Amino acid sequence: MLEPSRTDLPGAGGARSATQELADRIVTAIAIGAYSPGDRLPPERDLAERQGVSRVTVRGALKIVGELGLIESRRGRDGGTFVTFKRVDEASPNTAQRILGQELPQLRDFFDYRCLVEGLVARTAAERHDEAQARTLQGLLDRFCDTDDASVARQLDERLHDCIMEMADNHHLVAQSRQLTARATLGFGSEPYPAESLPRARREHRELVQAILERRADDAFSVAQHHFTLTLAIMEHSLDGRPL
Repeated sequence: MLEPSRTDLPGAGGARSATQELADRIVTAIAIGAYSPGDRLPPERDLAERQGVSRVTVRGALKIVGELGLIESRRGRDGGTFVTFKRVDEASPNTAQRILGQELPQLRDFFDYRCLVEGLVARTAAERHDEAQARTLQGLLDRFCDTDDASVARQLDERLHDCIMEMADNHHLVAQSRQLTARATLGFGSEPYPAESLPRARREHRELVQAILERRADDAFSVAQHHFTLTLAIMEHSLDGRPL
């Protein structure tokens, strides 16, 4: 994640590079499917907080990405900044590959830790959940498996894993999981969900939910541990075409 610094101020020597770096990260987030066509980006304030930069830098980065045709601003009550349907590889060739090439060497080691934590969350959820939570989780799984819309799938995925964290009933695990998600998603906190990832995600969600609901704690741990490598696999696929 970008670190706040005085070069983030208007007129400072590094302001331009910080703005461009954030623009490149937004382009990469769109390229890997962390934001799908039609999605609304988070407000400037949220992006600034998540990326550790000023709103001036966010505004400048959004302007750059907008000039590429990848996002557009809409006014009015339901306005905001929305991802367009323009292809990233046409608008900004090689940007995502360059950013992922910088990020992935560090992320590969990091994901081992993330997967261990998420495995522990799933194991604890299998041991502690109640019947009301079980019904909610099953309903979210059914809805996830029924959709082919990547944006809807991302929202349901977040709710499904939030439900699992509620089942675990430990605020320290929840806080750690959210921090790890932010780091794993280039600081945006939005899991990548390109359409081609959905078959694997459906299969792994079924296995995970079944293990939790049947209170198979060891299986829940191992399934979750593998499932959370999906984000890394999506990034590697975007970088060099590795299979999901």
